[in-house]
Amino acid sequence: MQSKIRSLASDTLVYGVSTVIGRFMTFMLTPLYSNYMTASEIGAIAGIYSVIALVNVAYSLGMEPAFMRFWTKTDELQTRRVFTVAYVSILCLGLVTSGLTILFAEPIAHSKWLQLDVDGARIIALASLIPLFDSLVLIPFAQLRMQRKAKRFAIMRLLTIVIHVALNIVFVVMWRMGIEGVIWAGIISSGTTFLVFIPDIKRTLTRFFDKQVFTEMLRFGLPTVPSSFSSVMVAVVDRPIMLLLTSQAMVGMYQTNFRLAIPMMLFVQVFEYAWRPFYLHHRDDPDAKQTFARVLTLFTVACGFVFLITALFMPYVVQLPGIGGRFINPDYWSGLVIVPIVLVAYYLNGIAINFAAGFNISKNTLRLPIATGIAAAINVIATFALVPSMSITGAAWAKVAAYAASAVVLLLMLKHVYPIRYDWKRISTIVLCAAAVYVGVLLVPGDMGIQIAARILAIPVFLGLLLLTRAIGMSTLLTLRGLVQR
Repeated sequence: MQSKIRSLASDTLVYGVSTVIGRFMTFMLTPLYSNYMTASEIGAIAGIYSVIALVNVAYSLGMEPAFMRFWTKTDELQTRRVFTVAYVSILCLGLVTSGLTILFAEPIAHSKWLQLDVDGARIIALASLIPLFDSLVLIPFAQLRMQRKAKRFAIMRLLTIVIHVALNIVFVVMWRMGIEGVIWAGIISSGTTFLVFIPDIKRTLTRFFDKQVFTEMLRFGLPTVPSSFSSVMVAVVDRPIMLLLTSQAMVGMYQTNFRLAIPMMLFVQVFEYAWRPFYLHHRDDPDAKQTFARVLTLFTVACGFVFLITALFMPYVVQLPGIGGRFINPDYWSGLVIVPIVLVAYYLNGIAINFAAGFNISKNTLRLPIATGIAAAINVIATFALVPSMSITGAAWAKVAAYAASAVVLLLMLKHVYPIRYDWKRISTIVLCAAAVYVGVLLVPGDMGIQIAARILAIPVFLGLLLLTRAIGMSTLLTLRGLVQR
């Protein structure tokens, strides 16, 4: 079992290095925006990219997971047929969707959900090109994953991000183009990635569009669309709702501080990259369920450390020098209260990702939209209910409620399709230890020096509590040490 977990961790690191570097580079745009753009402009950008995230689901028809399911390494011709069906379908749908967006750019821009100014129609028309280019590289990226070309996958991802960040510096900092500069950076970076992939696309496409394969892939992929859409709704729908209930400046405050929870988001995302191929490869092992249960416990341990380090030290990180002033403009520091809440939300999302394995293994994916749909509904209802009285804190707690609901619903259904005996006693102990250490540090009186010392000691104290309560053993520490050495 330990060797399998090490294999999962190794794959996580392969995808993780590029993801961490890329996400960190993107995250660095947050302090840049906070010092060179107004809160209203940041709020408008958050609204636009939230809509882009939502419509991205409509650009694919579930063809990405369908391609990965029907891809085979033993039949090159069949794989090319599958690639052609997936790619041509996405291309046609993307052109239609972007065309309609450009056609109705005016009413979209001036809707209550975005509230853009007089140049809004132009911004929306330009922004419609971003999801188009993004959709055109979905299948090429999926093919790299299936071919286990992790190095090229990482390079391509980083290429997009490096261009995006560099152009943001040019357009926003140097040329002061504001919102339009951010949009142009997105268009050029996504378009460049598409251009680089063109030789691979031409080499893999066939002249024959297999209608039977299309029908089979559509039958597999379409049921994943509601789940994907609901998942994206949980992630981003709070921004448009907040634009409706509050203002662009308030959304800018929320967006800036929400992104400070990036360490937990990164860890969960990197884990997800490696988790799917891991459980699919080991689904037939005699001890598969015990392994999956052990993974959730170790996942919780790792999240405990990420939570404490981020929640306790982020108030000091934002005060460091940055481009144009402080790392984060002091005008946004009052929103730091949501960072621990968002960290908890990301952890709960990670639990749901762990549970989803059983449904994919047992081919009961039709049940997944139930959980994500409930989570999306709760997120919308809770955001509408909590934001008027609690402002950005209410939106953060709505996110926690949504991800918690998703995890609970998945767990209840999992018992009927792929029962796994998780070690809830250990998991609960780990969570309680992290919470106790966090609250204890906050209650420590004294000046900044004492506060910093308490935060530094919090990490070994947390580890000591885990060993004292036997939530983890020395074997776990030896495994983790081995991973670090590798």
